[in-house]
Amino acid sequence: MRQMCRQLLLAAAAVISVFVTVQPVLAQSSGVGCDGNTRLLWKGTNQSINLWKLDSNLNYLGSHVYGPYAGYLPQGITTACNNDTYVLWLRTDGLVTLWQVDANLNYVTQQNYGPLLGWLPESLSVDTTSNSTLRLIWRNISNGAVTIYYLQPNLSLVKSVTYGPYPGFGFGTVVIGN
Repeated sequence: MRQMCRQLLLAAAAVISVFVTVQPVLAQSSGVGCDGNTRLLWKGTNQSINLWKLDSNLNYLGSHVYGPYAGYLPQGITTACNNDTYVLWLRTDGLVTLWQVDANLNYVTQQNYGPLLGWLPESLSVDTTSNSTLRLIWRNISNGAVTIYYLQPNLSLVKSVTYGPYPGFGFGTVVIGN
């Protein structure tokens, strides 16, 4: 019994450690394309995902399950005006994998970014124009600076820009103290 309790405590500590170190991503769990259809992200307890598609009246149109993939944690999605959905996966070592999924939730392609020592992905967003370009934002965990990756809809990197750090301010967080 004591050995079993010890194993459970070690497993819980490992889960908490992973959660604390790689969970700060602020990505969405839904998106609406220019077709008016909503895409929803359901995260499985086994780290798989179930993507749903709903029409403009929120009627179920279909779904697709992906994963689980060893070492990867689903973080969120965003949906562009091109009606593609982009899925953000975070590997436990900090590597980001972005997926492009078509309007019918079929996998199209993926691109890896990182891992970047001292940086974690903070958010994934898309512009609301027909350009459908993406922004992947990284946050420096020691000084709060941010780097923005500007990506084409096919996930290719166009450019990156870094801002900060700014004393007394943190990106998307409340700073306590000096």
